[in-house]
Amino acid sequence: MPNATFGRLGQSPITNFSLCFFLFLPLFVSFYSCRSLPKLVHSNSRTSPQLESNGPTISFVGEFGGIGQSAGQFLHPIDLATDVNGLIYVADMGNNRIQVLSPEGDFQYEFGCQGWQVGEFDGPTDIVVGDQLTLFCTDGGNNRVQTYRVVDSQLQLFSPHYPMKTDTNRLDQPTGISRSPTGEIYVVDQGHHRWLKFDTSGRLLFQCGRYGDGINQFNQPTDVATDRDGNLYIVDSGNGRIKKYDFSGNFIMQWSENLHYPNRIAAYDFIYVTDKQSVKIFTSTGTYVTEIGPFDQPAGVATFEDRYLYVTDLLRNTISVFDLKSVLSNQ
Repeated sequence: MPNATFGRLGQSPITNFSLCFFLFLPLFVSFYSCRSLPKLVHSNSRTSPQLESNGPTISFVGEFGGIGQSAGQFLHPIDLATDVNGLIYVADMGNNRIQVLSPEGDFQYEFGCQGWQVGEFDGPTDIVVGDQLTLFCTDGGNNRVQTYRVVDSQLQLFSPHYPMKTDTNRLDQPTGISRSPTGEIYVVDQGHHRWLKFDTSGRLLFQCGRYGDGINQFNQPTDVATDRDGNLYIVDSGNGRIKKYDFSGNFIMQWSENLHYPNRIAAYDFIYVTDKQSVKIFTSTGTYVTEIGPFDQPAGVATFEDRYLYVTDLLRNTISVFDLKSVLSNQ
């Protein structure tokens, strides 16, 4: 049968594939535009994070979530993504599921549960949205990437057959995932201190990295993001820096200034990095712009066209929303 995942523990080829269809409730997927300001919803009466620098004010729009297992609640929301319609996809790691929310933070649907079979998770760590509402999810504890396609009222796991002749694309704790403007998928393989480039079927195209502190070496990398030009940004967390590569995997530059414990990253025209208790904003050449904070423990970060910023907080189990227009329009 066609295949539903790619990647398993180790450094050997991917071998097991299957196909699964299952219904999710509700079956309605709304199409939104996030170009109008999201409304404040589900506020937990927190003190809104402020701009740490003396730059222009970033508007705090609202916060939603809270600890729990019910719809719209989270247990360690480690990362998130948005699609072109403004829907928000959250890797709810502690609940072993993906939750899908409206731009206002209203629950739409969820999928996943704890386990190792197709459609189940052992600590989902990241998610990215591809063409035609295809979702790519790093399943950290199961050492694989699962791919899903929303088809009418069904969620279809898929990945086609292809021959495997190499011994280089097993995964060990994949923690981050991103998609290029042309559709290629990038995965951070934390256990092997490297990143990999796949086509949408899971065929390995390129890999880079090993343990160390050199240009093409990493120490516990955590996340990856691509900008609108197809450049790649890797969070080299253990070395406290961001590394930038071009589409072909050629090293461009790195920076560590104004970073302490970089964790997660998002990119569009600007680069957004969660770091200790704040979110740092940089230009694509690593120039510091400003930051937002403090948070309790910021983790995941996503942007919608450099207009809205979404930040997960692992300790508060919430998502905060910010309007960035007043800051970035001045750059």
